[in-house]
Amino acid sequence: MVVTRHQAVSNALRDNRLGHGPLTAPNRIFSFLGMDPPDHGPLRRLASRFFSPAAISALAPRITAHVDELLDRALEKRHVDLLTEFAYPLSLRVVCGLFALPEQEQPWIHEQTPPIARLLDPPYSLSDQDLAAAHSAAGGFVAYLHRKINERRRNPGPDILSALIAEADSGATLTRRTLLPMCALLLMAGYETTANIITNGALALLHHPDQLRAARSRAAGGQLDSGALNELLRYDSSIQITFRTVQRPAVIAGRELAPGSPVALLIGSANHDPRVFTRPERLDLDRAHNPHLSFGAGIHYCLGAPLARLEASLALGRLLARTHRIEHGPGAVRHKDTTATIRGVRALPVTLTAC
Repeated sequence: MVVTRHQAVSNALRDNRLGHGPLTAPNRIFSFLGMDPPDHGPLRRLASRFFSPAAISALAPRITAHVDELLDRALEKRHVDLLTEFAYPLSLRVVCGLFALPEQEQPWIHEQTPPIARLLDPPYSLSDQDLAAAHSAAGGFVAYLHRKINERRRNPGPDILSALIAEADSGATLTRRTLLPMCALLLMAGYETTANIITNGALALLHHPDQLRAARSRAAGGQLDSGALNELLRYDSSIQITFRTVQRPAVIAGRELAPGSPVALLIGSANHDPRVFTRPERLDLDRAHNPHLSFGAGIHYCLGAPLARLEASLALGRLLARTHRIEHGPGAVRHKDTTATIRGVRALPVTLTAC
């Protein structure tokens, strides 16, 4: 079943009769993402300690420094790809910094993400070539994490990875079996979607000059306000679809579904539902009522949402505050067509004019 309307998608995301069901072998690397109660709750509470309001707020100076360093380079160069030279490096630096992973290893981590991310799509959409590439990348990434876990176990530090290892070794909540999937998810989801939020937002503003001017005036302090960011998140969500499996008999969007029935929840469609959003095709940074579902809802609401919001608001806010003009550079901007779940751009070439 495919669910498209906002109310139905929102209800389904919160419905405890829908779960993820048994995970297939290729998806084990994302097993925390697909975990259902009762196992899900304790692990989520553990991970949420690292994304508390106080913990995220404390990261603002470091993120600001990263943003400004990348912008210094971009403004000096002027003609840049906003995805590969700004959004990706920023989000990688932030999440890898939380895990204390060396900067020289970050490009390799980035290379493994696209094939592994295909495992978030439904299995029937994956070709044999897709699966082979995903297995190869996932195997290499798992081996990398094993090495890092062993290194950090010998030499722990004040970072998330060391804290998760200590928790797993104590056996209190996290186990050695669930340690690696949690690390994999926090690392990969922690940067890929955030980079897409930044570039999707920038692209939307470039396509709407009046809203770009409005955003620039609202980012004078170097940070985009939450209302403007919410509209950018709604307008072009980095996550377009999520999947559930009926665990107990349920009525979803008026239809009776038996256990085992697959359900596809279209986040992108829900965010453009005219029953909820007036003129949904219009980008409106002053939109007052904006219950977008870009970070999901219910028990699987995105753990990293506060961090993603902070990064995006600082990245876009300082980009606007430090430039007089942003124009499309040469070359086409193409949305990714290799995954049903994640929406982003292949490249965003721009020409920047400093203030």
